[in-house]
Amino acid sequence: MHEAVKDWLAQCRDKLRTEAITAADLDRLDDLLAEPRQQILYLYAKSTNMRSPLASWALYDATQPQKPTLPSADPPYESVLAAVADGWRVVQFPIAKLYAYEGQDNDYLGYEFVLEKFV
Repeated sequence: MHEAVKDWLAQCRDKLRTEAITAADLDRLDDLLAEPRQQILYLYAKSTNMRSPLASWALYDATQPQKPTLPSADPPYESVLAAVADGWRVVQFPIAKLYAYEGQDNDYLGYEFVLEKFV
């Protein structure tokens, strides 16, 4: 964030030489100084492989209404690895011993990956 504020200051110093700073400039500074908020994304993959397709997902954002909602029909990403490429960080990998079903398919929710992102 500090680099972004330094860049904003440099731009505004240049702008002061030719024009006035506007309310939009100050709004941008306000955005830069805002504390990031955490979002949590649960991705249930079809295996422990981060490239495997998703079986289900749930997104939690503290700024949104806290009532239960169903996920959309389309997954937010093709895989856990695609979410990581978009800036999500893995907080928890599936715990393999929870899925020790010999001779059975795990058809519950899938292998749970917990991810976080600060926005």
